[in-house]
Amino acid sequence: MFSSMKNFLNRHRRKFVIGGVVIAGGMIAFRYAQRKLFEYQEAKAREFFERTRRTQHFETTERTCNQAIMGLGPNLIEQILKNLDADRIVADLRNNPNDKIVLWNKLKVLAIARLCALVYACSMLVITLRVQFNILGGYLYKDAIGNVEQVTSELQHSYVALIQHFLSDGCNSLCQLIETKVEHILSSYDLSRKLTLTETEQIFCSIQMAINSDANDPSTHLAKYVYPSDLPASTTSNALFEKMFNETIDMLESSDVSTLNANNVSRGFSIVMDNIADFYFKPVNGTAAVENGYSPKHITKASIESSTKVDDGEAGETLPNINTVSIPIPKLIPIINGLAKQQFNTTTQPPSLSTSLMTLYLISEKVKILGANTYEVFSV
Repeated sequence: MFSSMKNFLNRHRRKFVIGGVVIAGGMIAFRYAQRKLFEYQEAKAREFFERTRRTQHFETTERTCNQAIMGLGPNLIEQILKNLDADRIVADLRNNPNDKIVLWNKLKVLAIARLCALVYACSMLVITLRVQFNILGGYLYKDAIGNVEQVTSELQHSYVALIQHFLSDGCNSLCQLIETKVEHILSSYDLSRKLTLTETEQIFCSIQMAINSDANDPSTHLAKYVYPSDLPASTTSNALFEKMFNETIDMLESSDVSTLNANNVSRGFSIVMDNIADFYFKPVNGTAAVENGYSPKHITKASIESSTKVDDGEAGETLPNINTVSIPIPKLIPIINGLAKQQFNTTTQPPSLSTSLMTLYLISEKVKILGANTYEVFSV
């Protein structure tokens, strides 16, 4: 019996060896594949958790950024109104002075300059803080995953506080530039002139073109307005702060940011014209009284009824032809000044012009993409 088994094994030895090798190799291959599958699943799980963690951190950064923008909005509007102070001229006009023509011309410039400053400043604030917070967020995320603390709370405070320059000196420079351009454009518009909606829109287009062609155009030199030229003395010895500062300057001076700000400004002027157009298009009553002089209150659409009346031969309200309606400049100025003076408030309805502009820029898809791209670059 044992002899038969021995002979059997000898005859099939090669088969057993090959079979054993195949079985062992299969087991090894199976275990290798199993291990690789486990490693792959583990890597995908880590990647998923890391992506989720990064997404949550980015969303938190965006919310913080939005809160900071809306929180600084009132300060920015207040600074614009302070730099382009029309209230003093309005107060003088109430006293019926001898030089009221001169005062009306000054008020004409300041009222329109205020609106233009709102359009530019709101966009510049939103873009700057969007870039700034996402750069900071990227660095903080790298600290979190590396379990280190390179970006200290003091550094964060100093970095975010850089925007304070824009709320003072930077805004002053912006308002001066805009006032100069507005004064030049409006020098050919006499107070006795009436303006159609198209002509009013052309004024804003001319101002925008004049600002864009200036050597200190805010879109191409955004960093010059929003940040100081030199680092704060308390941060000059901090290499990381200097690095973050220079990286932020590079981002703000990039062609993408310049194009985005110019695009925002164009959209902002569209919002301005929509608000002004309401006063041209309001149906009017042929028997309504005309408001003469300047009202220090919030200007109502009734103030332009006499200049927009179109008689259709029927009694009651009539609807003006928007292409032919014209408003005298002295009646248009209070409307424009009233729009610019509206307080920045996120709770009032309908929203003020400044609130509408800030919200427009905040929800802009291109601004959101800029923030996401910035965070992606600095978080890896």
